[in-house]
Amino acid sequence: MSVQECLGDKIKQIRKSKKMMQKMLAQGVCSQSVLSRIENNLEIPNVSVLQQLCVRLAITMDQLMYTNFSQILEVQQFFVTLNKLLIHKKYHEMDQMLDETEILDRLYLDTDLQLYFYHLGIVEYFVKNRPETAIQGLRHGLSYTYSENKKDHFSSIEVQIIGFIGRIYADTNRFLQAEKRLERSVKLAVELPIEQSTFEVTKVFYHYARFLCAQMQYEKSIAVAIQGVKWSLDRLSYYYIEDLLHVASQAHEKIGNIDKSQWMRKTADSIKTLTNYENGVDLS
Repeated sequence: MSVQECLGDKIKQIRKSKKMMQKMLAQGVCSQSVLSRIENNLEIPNVSVLQQLCVRLAITMDQLMYTNFSQILEVQQFFVTLNKLLIHKKYHEMDQMLDETEILDRLYLDTDLQLYFYHLGIVEYFVKNRPETAIQGLRHGLSYTYSENKKDHFSSIEVQIIGFIGRIYADTNRFLQAEKRLERSVKLAVELPIEQSTFEVTKVFYHYARFLCAQMQYEKSIAVAIQGVKWSLDRLSYYYIEDLLHVASQAHEKIGNIDKSQWMRKTADSIKTLTNYENGVDLS
């Protein structure tokens, strides 16, 4: 099969696996008729169009060019399942899945390896109680795509890793290191283009607001928590809003704003029922 046929078939298969209509994939990238010609092996897309299609399909150009569809789907499904366990905070099941699934040998893309070490770092911290090993793994994962001199084109997973490293530093009383990374993770989250940001990034606002409250920076904690709520709602998400409102409630209570504290707590409790279903993921 030619490269042209491989590209067309793969794009069509991946689009259908994500239950996307041609119109959805093509919107803002190319006309639907052009996409149809690409998928039917009648036209080879230029690099710009191909790159934009890959972003929308949540794959890399390397995956599209050099990996067959079944391998792409297998890896994607592995991380979908793993991430769902993370959302549910089923860390022990994550540990079992990482231990039993021999997926590492089938990962060669930087982004896939980064995802792997991110989830592994979470297991090392929450299950095995090894913060230093967790940080080491998270740094290793981050290094595939990130450097201290990086200026732009950050991904959602990079932001989450930086935020989680900050969370571990905060929990282990390394406050200067924690604040540096937590503040940076929130700054990067705000700068993420809305179409490239996933709802899970909301956690970095929670990590930072929680840290600030523990450091008795109550006003700043409230500001970051509310910023996180707005960020999440702008993306039609309720993920971690309950947690953010509870942190804001606690901070208001500490500075004597009892009415605001009680309102925040009641709002958090009322919004809890809305967080059982998030972006196609059952969170109940």
